[in-house]
Amino acid sequence: MTKVLIVGGGHAGANTAFALRKDGFDGEIIIISDEGYLPYHRPPLSKDFLKQNLAVEKMSFKSADFYEEQKISINLDTQINSIDLTSNHAITEDASFNFDYLVFATGAAPRLLPMENADSKNLFYLRQITDVLSMHQQITPHKEIVLIGGGYIGLEVASAMIELGLKVTILEAEERILQRVTSPEVSQFYNDYHSKKGVRIVCNAKVTNLNAENQMINSVSLESGESLAADIVLVGIGAIPNTQLAASIGLECDNGIKTDQYCRTSIPNILAVGDCTSSFNSLYNKEFRLESVPNALAQSKVASSSILGNELFNNEMPWFWSDQYDLKLQMAGLSSGYDECHIIGDTDSAEFIACYGKEGYLIALDSVNQSRQFMLFKKALGNGFKLEMSLIKDKNFQPESIFSGSN
Repeated sequence: MTKVLIVGGGHAGANTAFALRKDGFDGEIIIISDEGYLPYHRPPLSKDFLKQNLAVEKMSFKSADFYEEQKISINLDTQINSIDLTSNHAITEDASFNFDYLVFATGAAPRLLPMENADSKNLFYLRQITDVLSMHQQITPHKEIVLIGGGYIGLEVASAMIELGLKVTILEAEERILQRVTSPEVSQFYNDYHSKKGVRIVCNAKVTNLNAENQMINSVSLESGESLAADIVLVGIGAIPNTQLAASIGLECDNGIKTDQYCRTSIPNILAVGDCTSSFNSLYNKEFRLESVPNALAQSKVASSSILGNELFNNEMPWFWSDQYDLKLQMAGLSSGYDECHIIGDTDSAEFIACYGKEGYLIALDSVNQSRQFMLFKKALGNGFKLEMSLIKDKNFQPESIFSGSN
């Protein structure tokens, strides 16, 4: 009987197991997870679960009974320490698992803040259920929380903390929040929106010291000389793919485990999926690494197909979302290298789409509270349509006409 061993119990790992069963695989499936919870949804960690609007048991993809019915074996609180390719065995501290196919779904780890007192009891990263449960013990109204990093995680947490009645400060090292992923117009919109909600945003903020007593940070010092009171500190400065185990057996890694469009690594019976991978995408004809749930789900289906000998491959349009207050931000495409940005709609009313163009054609978009129009653009980009920016900038242009042939 063919045996598939999946290392990692996040979105990509669990859904690879689900896809295998859905696709008719009747061999043995084993998931190894270093966490103590059944595979669960990650987005609520910075949203409803953080706000304690969602119970732990509601976070799981499936119940324990489901895994038993589907004959998917899950080993929690288990870490693979080494892999023997000669015998096809993965080895833990006290056990060994043999495999015919090995799937790396090891995810990514938070980028750590490299300074003294970063191990304080009130400094947190947001990656797992246990991180949020620890934060829950310290979150109370009127406390001062300092968020280091003005990316999506920082902004989502800021939104949640404001709703819970905390005083929020965001420290962003760049000139503007979301600088690496959005246009100045979108950054400004979110800067203004959060500021109106009571968030203080400090850009060009270089943290020099975490000042602590008895392993509790009480203030954060900046290069400017300013010192900010802090009861809680949360760090969101990016993530690093977990490739150590893959690299130890000779797999090629470069900002992720390198795979082809079929999620196959350089070793024929070893695949990789999700945040830990730098995968070839046929839609873009290049490889890149993405941290997103849609990418994890898409690659899990590709990995299942490859194991079963079918021909599904990576050609998914990258897309993401972020919920902050009453704002639904949806993003599609890759805006890197854009040379123009055109806004459809009105930023003042918080209903608009930022269209990113390169060499005269649309390459990506950010949509705020425009879900229906976003789906039309996303479908067009995913189908390989080349939409001219001149058409989009026409004052009479309507996204609904993309598939109607009226433009």
